[in-house]
This record gives sequence, structure tokens and C-alpha cells, in this order.
Amino acid sequence: MGDNLKKVQSGDKLRMPAAAYNAFIDTARDFQARQRGISSTPQAATRSSGIVLVRNDSSEDLTRYSVLGVDKPIIGPKDKLDSFKNCVAVVGVKPTKDDHVGKFVVLLEPLKRKAIGMAYGAGMCPVKIDVPDEKIEYPYADIADGKTANLKAKHYGAATILWREGGTGVQWALVRLGSPMKAQVFPVKLKQVYGEQGDEKKPATWTYDVSDAITDDTLAEGVNPTSSPHQWKRPSVGYMIKATFGYASYDKDDKLVLGWINEQVEQASCEDAGGTYY
Repeated sequence: MGDNLKKVQSGDKLRMPAAAYNAFIDTARDFQARQRGISSTPQAATRSSGIVLVRNDSSEDLTRYSVLGVDKPIIGPKDKLDSFKNCVAVVGVKPTKDDHVGKFVVLLEPLKRKAIGMAYGAGMCPVKIDVPDEKIEYPYADIADGKTANLKAKHYGAATILWREGGTGVQWALVRLGSPMKAQVFPVKLKQVYGEQGDEKKPATWTYDVSDAITDDTLAEGVNPTSSPHQWKRPSVGYMIKATFGYASYDKDDKLVLGWINEQVEQASCEDAGGTYY
């Protein structure tokens, strides 16, 4: 069987077998589809839902493993349904905390502004993350507001941190992209460190060190449970018994929020006219 793709020398007559001609046509069509970012049939590189096409609509050329927020499909179902169904292709923009928490991709290749390329939409990938505090073992990461260079380590997010270099600041990590981990209520232990008990004329002013009730990891120190963003409400006056336990969550800015603590008013029994104590 002859070689349908055999090269020719200068001066040779050009005889192109049908198989070679068809191969050239297929290659040209594939190139054009990649340039447009759409195709009438799924491309091999985008058959996995973990790898998608993204158009860089940020204001800058980006390096590999940069982060883009997902804005919208390049072609929606009302524009061309077949293209929408056959090839996942999205518009990527600079991520913001108001619009893109849990909605981002990580570039698989360098991408110039307005160009289309491949990105991780799900699954395991390398990416840089910003770790604010070395004392805290952050389990997740999500977008850093206004930044394409890295994610930010958080207590909840759409990327599970599998490994990171260590220390604080921007560093390489391995993450698994998936569904966003939403804020959850979890038990905490409280250790009173400052403040006063309160009496019949003034409220208590207890503050606490807060730790995870399961792992004993320190979450915050010197917390006033009645100050923003915490939700605990004390009586305006009265003797208070300090808390030892409570429930907390993290807000959208990744700040610890105490919701309920077992602080309570200290009560004493009183004697009525019949000699009975209450």
C-alpha cells in the first residue's frame, strides 16, 4: 500500500491521492474551528467536561494557569444550538467577588487578550494560591477579587486544596476544581480571655479565643461575640456566665461569624412569703 502523504521534491509533478486531499481538508477545518472556538462536532480536546474553551476578555495577555471568571457562553443556545451543545466555550473575564465566587476556570495554556484557548473547568490542576495566615490550614480556595494571577485560600470555595508549598503568600498548589463548598455551620469551643462579667448596672464584656471543636485548631483570638459580623445578643444588664461552646460559620468575605454561644444570665433563687425557693 502506497504512502498517501508522501512528500514531493521541487520540480516533481503534483499527484494528490484522494486520501491526502481529504486529510488536508480535515486539518484546515479543524484549524478554522479552533480559531473560531466553535465546531459542528465536538473536538477531541473538549469532549471532557473538565477541559473547556475560553476567550480571554480580560484587559491583558495571560500566562498559563491564570484564573478567569466565567461570564457567559461564547455562543448561546439562541444563537446556534448545535454549537452550544457540541462545544463548551465560555467568555472569561477578570474575576470579582460579586460575580465569580465558584465560577472560574484555570488556563491550560498562555492566552492573549481576545484569543481563545483551553482551560480547566473541573478536575485536578496546578494553580497559584494566596495563603493569608500560616497558622490556619485552609481546606479550600476560590477567586481572589480582581486578580487573574492566583486563587485565594479560604474556608470554603470551589477548589479543594490537595497540596501546597507551605508558608504564607502566593505559592504553587495542587487543587481539585468542582462544585462550590458553601458556608456551613460548625461547632466551636470558646475560652474566655478578656472582659468583665457584668452586673445589675452594666452589660458583660466577655471576649473569647475561638477554636474548632473537632480539630482544636485556633480560628480567632480575642473575639467579641456581640460586635460585627457576629450575631450574639446579650442582655443590656446582668451577671453573665461565660461561654464554653457555640456554633459559627464563615461569611462571603471568609470572616468567622459566631451565631450562638452558651453564655447565659446567672440566676439566683429567691424566697417567697411561704418559704419556698425558686
